Amino acid sequence: MSEQNAPSPTAAPGRFLLKNHYKGMLAGSLLAVLAIGVAAGAGGTRLAQRWQPRSVMLLQPAPIGNMQEGSSVAVKGSVAEAFGHFFILQDNSGRALVDLGPRGDGVDVAAKGENIAVQGLFDRGLIHAHVVAYADGRTEEFGPPPPDRGPPPRPGYRPAPRADREPPPPPGYGPDRGPPPPPR
Repeated sequence: MSEQNAPSPTAAPGRFLLKNHYKGMLAGSLLAVLAIGVAAGAGGTRLAQRWQPRSVMLLQPAPIGNMQEGSSVAVKGSVAEAFGHFFILQDNSGRALVDLGPRGDGVDVAAKGENIAVQGLFDRGLIHAHVVAYADGRTEEFGPPPPDRGPPPRPGYRPAPRADREPPPPPGYGPDRGPPPPPR
């Protein structure tokens, strides 16, 4: 045999080191996949524990005439009139105006004469509907009205500069008008 065809004594350890390197990479990849799976499982469990079921009718319907101002109410009756996201619900004790809020815009919720139950908040002579239940058993959720954000800002209002940002350049100066004057 010539020296070229003879196996070198150092070839075997090199292959051995190379195989160990790939085994190490494979083990590291498997550990990473397992760690990601554990983290995803923990996150899914946490999400499942925080999940809130949809609203359902929890209060027993009471006569419209017995509603108390500022309280949660459930009333049952027939629709006397419907317009926009409002409708008038009536029973033997009286009538009440029901507001479906912004989610009720463009939705045909109740037809005149239909029997329904409404759960919501009675405030200032108006029922703000949270849940509407129909005679056939289906329910629709409308949720509470959005919080009052106060009056809109006056014309020309600019918010005060924030401390974490540089102040805006003075009027008449900017990137296309040259630098601002030096401080005095």
